[in-house]
Amino acid sequence: MKRRIAPSPPGSPITGHLNRLRNDVLGLLTDATREHGDVIRFRVGPLVMHLVNHPDHVAQVMIRNRKNYDKASRSSDCLALICGESLLTANGDVWRQRRRIIQPMFHRAAVEGFVTSIATCTQEMLDAWSVKAKASEAVDLASEMMRLTFRVVGRCLFGVDLEKEAGAVEEAMHVMVMHTYRRWRSILNAPPSWPTPGNLRFRCAVAEVDEIIAGLIARQRVQPPATPNLLTMLTGSRDAESGLGLSDAEVRNEAITFLLAGHETTANGLAWALFLLDRHPEHAERVRTELDQACGGRLPEFADLPQLSHALHVFEESVRLYPPIWAMERHVIAEDEIGGYHIPKGSGVIISPYTLHRHPAFWEEPELFRPERFERRDHEAYYPFGAGPRFCIGSEFALAEARVILPMILRRFCFVAEPGQSGEPEPGITLRLKDGFRVRLEERL
Repeated sequence: MKRRIAPSPPGSPITGHLNRLRNDVLGLLTDATREHGDVIRFRVGPLVMHLVNHPDHVAQVMIRNRKNYDKASRSSDCLALICGESLLTANGDVWRQRRRIIQPMFHRAAVEGFVTSIATCTQEMLDAWSVKAKASEAVDLASEMMRLTFRVVGRCLFGVDLEKEAGAVEEAMHVMVMHTYRRWRSILNAPPSWPTPGNLRFRCAVAEVDEIIAGLIARQRVQPPATPNLLTMLTGSRDAESGLGLSDAEVRNEAITFLLAGHETTANGLAWALFLLDRHPEHAERVRTELDQACGGRLPEFADLPQLSHALHVFEESVRLYPPIWAMERHVIAEDEIGGYHIPKGSGVIISPYTLHRHPAFWEEPELFRPERFERRDHEAYYPFGAGPRFCIGSEFALAEARVILPMILRRFCFVAEPGQSGEPEPGITLRLKDGFRVRLEERL
């Protein structure tokens, strides 16, 4: 029986779709799904990959036949330059062991304890904004969200205040994620050991973050805190069979993974939410009113979160339109068939929440910002946190942050956006607001 080959957009006979992948990847994926359907074949030089853009196809890759689709992909190889073998990049027994160790950190009881720290960090940021507002100083909300979520991760997961390190880590992480993304979208890369300008900048950035993490690990081993945190779980864990614990290098890999995944992704989601709320002030007013009704003038607590539903819907709609993890890649172990098309062994499969979240068969007016659509909870084509056993371990933590941070910001401040900001998405490892979002702050009385 003849194998059906999935349709493919026009490309170069030599490099395939490399040029547009490098210069307009979101446009390439969006146009391809509109013109060619739900399974599209791409080629980057000798590499073959398929974009699958239907919930049933996602379930096949992530759930039903997941053993055939592992993380030994080009994107994981690139990410491993930052975080080594970790929860983000590992497969098989290593991944299962790390997941068991870390999972309790994100159970409901643990997240409940985080809410006070999230609110406190946010209040401290808002107090600093008050000084900037009086001085009519412009701020970049995308950068501010990076610094805030980094401090939240520091307090909640590592048990320390990382305010002094926030600026340096923000710059270092940007260097790291953009370098990693550039390697992924290229056919040929210089070996990481070569002293190219890009490799040298990347190494300096990694070394800067490693120094901070090494200090945290050393402090935890010498004097474990009274309240357990992510590092105490990692440094104190023992394998059930061998009795061996994690080495400092293994603890470092997981720590940097959560610095990257735990603050970069949430910060981008919050930045997009603030950008969209600025363009839809009626939703900002609803979020503000909810907080006033639930909490009055006090800080929100865990018990208040169910009453902050519109803040949640705003965040969910924001990451529908601009998912921080805009593409997920898997490596095909053995040949398969998806949607009637042949998927060859050794190729790659891409799942893009960015295109799935705009699929007109599953979303009414998909390009519009409509938070009220999440008053329903049964959206089958919604994957901001992935799917299956590798569903994002920190999803509830991120959603709690959104329900605390967005209302607190809107209760205290209004924004006047600087003119000429297009809100263009910048795809890297995550989906950032290109050039940030600069505003003047006006404190509400």
